[in-house]
Amino acid sequence: MRYIFFIIFLHVTLFASAVELNDQERTWLKTHKKIVVGIDNNFAPFEYVDNDGSLKGVSADYLKELSKILNVSFEIVKDKDWVSLNEMAKEKKIDIFTCIVSTKERKEYLNFTKPYFSFPMVIVTNINSGFINSLEELNGKTIAVIDNYTPHQLLQRFYPKIHLVKTKNLKQALELVASGKTFAHVGNLPRVIHQLKKDGFQNLSITGITDFTYDFSIGIRKDDPILNSIVKKAFNAITQSKHEEIYDKWFKINYHEPKSSSVPTYIIAIILVVLTILLMILYGYMREIRARRANEEQFRKNIDWLNRSLKKANIGAWNWDLRTNIITGNLVYARILGFEEQEIKLDAKDFHKNFIHPDDLKDVLLALEDYFNKKKRDCSATFRIYTKDGKLKKVESKGEIFQYDAFNNPLVIFGFIVEV
Repeated sequence: MRYIFFIIFLHVTLFASAVELNDQERTWLKTHKKIVVGIDNNFAPFEYVDNDGSLKGVSADYLKELSKILNVSFEIVKDKDWVSLNEMAKEKKIDIFTCIVSTKERKEYLNFTKPYFSFPMVIVTNINSGFINSLEELNGKTIAVIDNYTPHQLLQRFYPKIHLVKTKNLKQALELVASGKTFAHVGNLPRVIHQLKKDGFQNLSITGITDFTYDFSIGIRKDDPILNSIVKKAFNAITQSKHEEIYDKWFKINYHEPKSSSVPTYIIAIILVVLTILLMILYGYMREIRARRANEEQFRKNIDWLNRSLKKANIGAWNWDLRTNIITGNLVYARILGFEEQEIKLDAKDFHKNFIHPDDLKDVLLALEDYFNKKKRDCSATFRIYTKDGKLKKVESKGEIFQYDAFNNPLVIFGFIVEV
């Protein structure tokens, strides 16, 4: 949808600032009636324009905070595409961006605050493509990227063997992948999840996590040192609780949080986002291997990739062989239970008896029974465990049947576990 060019002023009287400004900075604010902000109008949930023409998303909330702290008026330019906005910034027609990633190219005309949110850069392919272990595996392939966005700049700089197809927006990039015209799209995690959910690309899946991250900051025109100082002071005055409030508003996953948890909500939310993605990847891979036999070497590479991803995300993985009643787990699972850095092997009866808190064991066994009787779609439970050295932890565990026998009896359950 096209929007006519328009400017919105947030009218706030210019009185005393909520931060300690020097005389030069106060004079700058009095003599500059507006600060021009560049907004990408199709970058939900970070920043976007709704049907009424109102600015929404993370940027709107941060502008509101900066407005309260500094008592300033913002002129918001939101009818331009991202390429045009960056050209305006180079021409000194844009003062700040509220939601931008620092790159080598952008540092030529912008300064940046410290990052306030960080998200992994992910790879999206057809659901039947299998795991992508690294960006090197995309060499020689055609990848859809949004013109002048961070992945475009990074891939162009560090992976010249990847063939890039530039698009105007994320929907267009995903449509190219869905139609088979390009092999993959590389983009940021929340944006991809939002678009996949919004447009229902049933044949697409997140099949890889790269080493790159989106570290979102406020970008400020480089030629105005006083404005730089003012914005950075205002940004630093935003409280940690306000950062967390904005994060929870736009990215929090709805789940029941244990009352006794001492882990910050936003950290648990990040872990559960990664957990959800890995479960999606695992489910997609399970569907694939049921349809055709996987090559043994490729399977080994995929397992290696999954283990490295789980370790990076600090998520424990466990495997319960119902034939032998033995539970094995990865290195993170071992650490959660208080073991040394090694894969562990436990008898399920011993695990239930020696590690699960006796007051929680009944609920855990009941959850298992409901799952086997198909009363629940997955095997999930939140419970307390004792570590090897006697410490008490609260964990959340989710799993599902990974393998059946010829008579449709469950043989192996595979799952994940995180501390909460």
